[in-house]
Amino acid sequence: MDSITQAALGGLCGEMTLRKQLGWKGMAWGLLIGTLPDLDIIVYPWLDKIQKLSWHRGVSHSILMCFIAALVLGWLLAKLHRKQGVTRKQATWFVFVTWVTHVAIDCFTSYGTQIFEPFHDHRFAFNNMSIIDISFTLPMLAGIILALFFSKESSTRTIIGRVAAIWLCLYTAASFGLKYQAQTYFEKHLEAQGITPTRMMTAPTLSNILLWRMLAESGEHYHIAYWSVFDPPTRPCRIDSTPKGHKPLEPIKHHPEATQLIWFTKGWHKIIEDPQKENALLLVDMRFTEMVTPKRKSPIFTWQLTEQSGSLDFNQVSFREKSKAGETLEYLWQRIQGKAPRWMSGSWPWHENALHPSP
Repeated sequence: MDSITQAALGGLCGEMTLRKQLGWKGMAWGLLIGTLPDLDIIVYPWLDKIQKLSWHRGVSHSILMCFIAALVLGWLLAKLHRKQGVTRKQATWFVFVTWVTHVAIDCFTSYGTQIFEPFHDHRFAFNNMSIIDISFTLPMLAGIILALFFSKESSTRTIIGRVAAIWLCLYTAASFGLKYQAQTYFEKHLEAQGITPTRMMTAPTLSNILLWRMLAESGEHYHIAYWSVFDPPTRPCRIDSTPKGHKPLEPIKHHPEATQLIWFTKGWHKIIEDPQKENALLLVDMRFTEMVTPKRKSPIFTWQLTEQSGSLDFNQVSFREKSKAGETLEYLWQRIQGKAPRWMSGSWPWHENALHPSP
């Protein structure tokens, strides 16, 4: 998830485990260690485009690294604060819990996390939470800030920390419960419309667990639908189908760059021949919620693939410049409420007269 959430969660771990010995310093250590796994991006300047796709949320987010970090940083932390009564066992447990919770909530998102690196590159994604979710983050952030106004011996401070932790657990449980409800809804309507998917994924939309998006695959098509907990029973389930278009990719599929992009998207990729550039293809990652306005719907991740002199180059491009953030968020809020009856009725960029992706 986003860096603020990860830091706040780390701060809560420090508050819950080191407060009695270190006071606010325990929270500060949590804020720092909670962000460490995401610092894997500092080596990006030394990585090529292929390596960057697999590096972030790679070995730094692995189960192996959870144990290594706990042993090494726990030993250092205990040595640094032995006069305050921090034991090696306590410090090791603190680092382990902080690192593990960081990895766990990253697994909740659709992006994927390689927890078995360096032994296996499978990206785990439970798809039960958005990468940014203010309903998850703000109560936790408010709790750790409020806790700082009380002494480390205060029973009120203990209650605040526990309430924040309980909220996170309840919110996570609710996300899995609503995901199951959304999955059941989508399966019912796919069957009603005669669609038998070979696979499907259900994930919440940006910053909420109230509006859910389905992506299903059958034959040569993807199918997309949305459901909100506030949808009235009379609202029809609109299922948008779009061709996968994989055939143009076949001649260049053997290139490492193409293989890595397919791996990154978990095979949920759509291919479009780029009308603006000869011998170029656009590869769209279909896993993520579109930026939807009344007139258009834009994908989040798109790459332009160009074969030159036997090698394949790819660069990320964007169609989002035509979708204003304010308009998109306002329309999303309407859809969460069960409104926006023409949701997803706008055109895809590749259905417009010309494609003008921005690098």
